[in-house]
Amino acid sequence: MHEPSEIGIDSFQSDRSPTHMYRTAPLAGLWTHQKSGFFHDGRFATLSDVVKHYNTHFNLNLSDTQQNDLVEYLKGI
Repeated sequence: MHEPSEIGIDSFQSDRSPTHMYRTAPLAGLWTHQKSGFFHDGRFATLSDVVKHYNTHFNLNLSDTQQNDLVEYLKGI
């Protein structure tokens, strides 16, 4: 469970839950979001968009190559 500020998004959907937190989907269920977008509300159209968001939000300083490698790794899960 995560507070919205932890993952760098607004609290619109989490405010509707009893805990006011977001639940992270397991990686095994990652592709259930492929058609409707990623995150709780589909705000990220692609997995690459998600990786770019986290790279920026957490100041990971991943290179473009590293980001692409991470996306490819996640596709293989």
